[in-house]
Parts: sequence; structure tokens; C-alpha cells
Amino acid sequence: MHRGLKLAIHIALPLAAYISAYAFVLSPALGWWVSPDSRVVWLAAVFYAVLAALLEIVFRTERSSWRYVSVQDAIALVRSTFLTMAAFLVIMFVLVRAVEAEW
Repeated sequence: MHRGLKLAIHIALPLAAYISAYAFVLSPALGWWVSPDSRVVWLAAVFYAVLAALLEIVFRTERSSWRYVSVQDAIALVRSTFLTMAAFLVIMFVLVRAVEAEW
């Protein structure tokens, strides 16, 4: 149960971070978030969160107690975060580079 809760937190945090960053940069109206136009943003946020969770499982950074953080723990966390971001950017670039935007 304890590991499942940690994994749920490691999924919820990237999801909230992605949505918060999108809202901070573009500041859409509150009604926009429930409109069909926001579907792509929600899908990308869920994909980012799942990718982050998979990399957390692979690198097992959720095993640390985080009471006393060592340099190795901090490096593992930075590595996991950087690889999540890099993998997401590469995958999204490949998936959407040929899609015509409606600006």
C-alpha cells in the first residue's frame, strides 16, 4: 500500500506540474479547461505523467526515504526528471511535427 501511494503521488505531481505550467503560460479561461479544445492538453498531460511514472519505476527513485537526502539521491532525481522531460519532448516532436496547427 505504501509503495502504491508513493507511485500515485509520483503520477499526480507531473500531471499537476504540466497543467499548472500550461495555465501559467497561456492563462486560458476556466471554462476552456472543460471544453473539447482542451482535450489535446489533457492527453499530453496524462502522457507526461505516465512517462514520468514509468521512468520512476525504472530508476526506482521512489525507494528513497527522503528524510536525509544524499547527493546520490539528488542526482537520481535530477536524472529521472531530465530523462522524463527529454523523452517527452522527443516523442511529442515526432508525433506532432506534421500536424497542421490552427492558429
